[in-house]
Amino acid sequence: MQHVALLLAGGSGTRMGGISEDKILLEIAGRSLFRHVLRAFADSGLFAHLVVVYRGTRQRRHLEEALAAAAVVLPVTFQEGGKRRQDSVRSGLTALPEDSHWVWIHDCARPAIRKESLQKMAAALGSQAGAVGMARRVTDTMRRFVEAPLLHPSRGELLDREYLWAMETPQAFPRDLLLRAHEALGAEVTDDLAAVEALGEEVLLVENPFPNPKLTSPADLPYLSSLLEKQPMKNAPPATRSGIGYDIHRLEEGRRLFLGGVEIPFAKGLVGHSDADVLSHAIADAVLGAAGLADIGHYFPDTDPTVEGIPSLRIVERAVAEARDRGWRVANVDATLIAEQPKIAPYLARMRGRLAAALSVAEAAVGIKATTNEGLGSLGRGEGIAAHAVACLEGVPGASAQP
Repeated sequence: MQHVALLLAGGSGTRMGGISEDKILLEIAGRSLFRHVLRAFADSGLFAHLVVVYRGTRQRRHLEEALAAAAVVLPVTFQEGGKRRQDSVRSGLTALPEDSHWVWIHDCARPAIRKESLQKMAAALGSQAGAVGMARRVTDTMRRFVEAPLLHPSRGELLDREYLWAMETPQAFPRDLLLRAHEALGAEVTDDLAAVEALGEEVLLVENPFPNPKLTSPADLPYLSSLLEKQPMKNAPPATRSGIGYDIHRLEEGRRLFLGGVEIPFAKGLVGHSDADVLSHAIADAVLGAAGLADIGHYFPDTDPTVEGIPSLRIVERAVAEARDRGWRVANVDATLIAEQPKIAPYLARMRGRLAAALSVAEAAVGIKATTNEGLGSLGRGEGIAAHAVACLEGVPGASAQP
């Protein structure tokens, strides 16, 4: 399916306090914001076409110069935007190639977007027919004030941050859904998920594994600089590490069976403190082992009632996060399931998609095979299911990979 990105470059930048005539062309770490965005989208390997929505002839000329300097080989179309954000999106939609299916929308004021984040979103799209957006959990204590208590004290309403997510871009949509949403849009919205929700449609969020802040005011520049200046040394290969994981669980009637984050219809399910997904457990242990960390029992002990029955993809995500905190990211994973029954092959593609999203890699970086134990031993008698996994990690550019 054809993926096309609308890159919104026409924001006014009025809150930059005159520090730059056009914040999208402001240079950080030797490149303009626009070039940082171009590089991420071009390097992701996901897109067949880019549509750049600009503001005015002068800005277009500078954007074209930046595009030439970036040496992007993808076809790029320039389309003039409108007064409001939604007007610019609507204008960009008129420039889509006819064969585009998935339309991604990204604000170029978010220059720290990573190709790995784009690949994680693409993995989530594989199992979706609706809108998908990049987001991050709100971790700060949040209060809502009718009048901001900056000059005079006021009472605020404490919001439950467990249910709060901060929306980012990119956001991705089936082309037909996005066109319907904008055709029906009346009120002004600040992102395109809201346009889809106005139709009564639900949306899926993908948690961004990397910081992706928006440049709104000069106060944002130091943080963005710290993110974008962490460039890898040219021609220096990343450090790599490998780890092995293994898990086995007993089958029992009346339980639900989960493998690789996918529920499989079967009369029996695996017994465990979580959902007992042996494939996810083996992969999580391989990732933790490659990073030189303790196994999943250390992070999710079976004595902890708060993790009872949790989806094992959360365990995989935790393993990836622990590795990343020490300067490592997943390069690829290869795993083998051992089960006499049920038949695993019909579910392998969905497993790869779910695991790729949890690992923050492309589906092509996840290998899953299924075999039997040829009737030998407890596995051969169908008493349980086991999994072996190997994970390869590579050092994160700009981070100090820890042993």
